[in-house]
Amino acid sequence: MSFSTVKYSEGNDMNVVEQKNNSQKRKIIKYLFLYGAMTNTDLGKYVKLSTPKIISLLNELKTEGLIEELGQGNSSGGRRPNLYGNKEDAFYIVAISINIYKTSVSVFDAKNHKITDDQILPLTISHGTSIIDPIVAFTESIIRGKQIPRDKILGIGIEMPGMVDSVTGINKTYMVSDRPLAEIFGEKFGLEVLIENDAKTRAFAELRFGLAHTKRNALAVHIDWGIGLGIIVNGKLYKGRDGFAGEFGHLPMVDNGILCKCGKQGCLETIASGTAIVRMAKEGMAAGRSSFLVQMADKDQEKMEIRKVVQAATMGDQYSISILANVGHWLGKGLAYLIQIFNPELIIIGGRMSEANQFILPPIQQSIQIFCNPELGNEIEIKVSELGSQAGILGVAALLLEHVLDKN
Repeated sequence: MSFSTVKYSEGNDMNVVEQKNNSQKRKIIKYLFLYGAMTNTDLGKYVKLSTPKIISLLNELKTEGLIEELGQGNSSGGRRPNLYGNKEDAFYIVAISINIYKTSVSVFDAKNHKITDDQILPLTISHGTSIIDPIVAFTESIIRGKQIPRDKILGIGIEMPGMVDSVTGINKTYMVSDRPLAEIFGEKFGLEVLIENDAKTRAFAELRFGLAHTKRNALAVHIDWGIGLGIIVNGKLYKGRDGFAGEFGHLPMVDNGILCKCGKQGCLETIASGTAIVRMAKEGMAAGRSSFLVQMADKDQEKMEIRKVVQAATMGDQYSISILANVGHWLGKGLAYLIQIFNPELIIIGGRMSEANQFILPPIQQSIQIFCNPELGNEIEIKVSELGSQAGILGVAALLLEHVLDKN
């Protein structure tokens, strides 16, 4: 089994048995990437094969140089079982996170370890495709710098804001093009590329590595400059017909409200996103309502950002506290609607606003109590993501892995 057949099990020279074996081997590699070293018994819970069959496949993978023995695991009695894990250089995944004002790039080895720190490219996202070439050049420089064999790169996963069709790789909000972005990036890199919406990517990270790992039904709310929603239904990421499910931030909440970038008035994003927080902070500075914010921005409104509002609130600035409380109120009202529609076990709050949890969680919970049916709202868990800023990079790397290795 060569590296190429880790990626693609089909081939004219393969019979049905070989294809089935390769498919099963890819499942083993996938779960060792996602969950680390395991015994054959542990793997059996994921790949649903008999112990003799799993041992046979593990021995083949070991011979082929794709996995390795890592000592022995714990035993409840008798001989201690062997632990198996992917060899770190079996393959690599490049993960790219395109944000509104910057792009981050990381490289993962086959053990799901980052072999680079997050490499940051200051770059404002565009309506057209002008930033593609700078992102490609920046990423290629990182690959060269790490001397990663090109033929061992499994693919490139890209997460970004906006209405993303993950099947075609088309973004209808940012970097709009007549051609799928996945196709454009793929041609420039000469590699397989997967593109997904940032909120869905983070929800997938929560499902695989975070607070939703043991949950069947959960919602992951990503609050950054905008507001996104990842939906987990029956243990799977729900995308909707065209991949656009979860446009939570564009629910109209206020009659005759502020014009949203989507073209509607009074969307949730206009009153409860990072963009809304910065706008309200600037308004307060202009009106002389907060000396804290004026000092933190060095009297320059253009230097205002989400984190400074949170810092001011932590220092006791009443205007900043009132901004965050108001944001929490509207988020809670929006979440109350979602709870009544989806009846989730858990709601996870992630993104930049998770740093303000002490100021936004109480009003969120209060709004849920006011606007949600008590039988649904009283039982819901609301937690702040434990993955923090790494959720996007982790999620898109895992999505790329599964996209490639789960192919029939």
